[in-house]
Amino acid sequence: MKNASAVKNKTLCALAICLAMHSGSLFAKDFTEKDFLVQPLGPGVYELAYDKGQNALYAASAPSFDKDKTAGLVFQLAASTLNIEHQIPTERRTFAVALDQEQHILYLGNALEGSVTLLDTRNNKVIKTIQLSDDSDPNKKAHVREVVLDKKHQRLYVSGIGRKGKGLLWVVDTHKQALDQTLEKLEPVGFAVDEAGDKVYVVSGAGELITLDGKTSQPLARVKVDPADPEHYFLNIALNTAKGVGYIADTNTKDVLVVELDSGKLLHRVPTPNSVAVLYNAARDEVYVTHRNDRQISVIDATHNRLKHTIKTAAMPNSLALSADARTLYASVKQDEKAKNADYVLKIDLTQF
Repeated sequence: MKNASAVKNKTLCALAICLAMHSGSLFAKDFTEKDFLVQPLGPGVYELAYDKGQNALYAASAPSFDKDKTAGLVFQLAASTLNIEHQIPTERRTFAVALDQEQHILYLGNALEGSVTLLDTRNNKVIKTIQLSDDSDPNKKAHVREVVLDKKHQRLYVSGIGRKGKGLLWVVDTHKQALDQTLEKLEPVGFAVDEAGDKVYVVSGAGELITLDGKTSQPLARVKVDPADPEHYFLNIALNTAKGVGYIADTNTKDVLVVELDSGKLLHRVPTPNSVAVLYNAARDEVYVTHRNDRQISVIDATHNRLKHTIKTAAMPNSLALSADARTLYASVKQDEKAKNADYVLKIDLTQF
């Protein structure tokens, strides 16, 4: 009986330890957007940027795709309440955003015009527009998709989506506020910058991880992350430089891919639907991912590479931004094209998790 009792106690102890280790997974609560603050904005809302200095959130929008309605609109929201403080008109439609808070410049990607607009966040006036795409040359014509800032090296990386896979990577000198380089044959889609490591990581529509030298913007390495699957179309990547890994969102295939940055080796697959945006929160060691088709935002435990929570949305979550204190996540949520409701912004209190 003594042996049986000892075995039973050991088993219960092991079970308790197991439950404690996995409690974040077993007892995690799933949420809906009704648990958080929502602010309707209007049609065509895309990317977001958080400004700590003004405690503001910027949301880029393209209200119409009609040929004769080419104006854009940038919303400035109070980050705490999501109240609309300013509606800033631009001559060109705005989609992608990158904020240089210290220089008070918001970079706005004009997808359809193949350009980038610079907005002064102190007075909400347009500084200038830098034309990148050359519509007169088929090899230099592309739509702007993503803009990512490298403050250390004073560069803005811009991905251009061209026809038949002919993508361009534009490198803008942010000091001169002018185009510095145009790189071809990379098919760039999304970027992430490791300023400390002097590296820029590019994901492509061909399922590649491309590493650029942060000092020169020239390619250092190019790897097919999962060559056995030709369906990959990578949209975005988020970096966990402390662990030397990247998290890749794929619009064509399921799962968030965890890759080793140095080698491009596929380390893990986190089971999720196909994805759009991905963002890493170092303070909480979490990864946030939007799944437009499934109307869901995933919260992933980056320590164990497993799903912790899901947040169900009424429409299609698109882009993400994180507050400076890493306690609040913002998401833009888009309506179906046939829906009459406005696109909106969702404020997620991460301390509820």
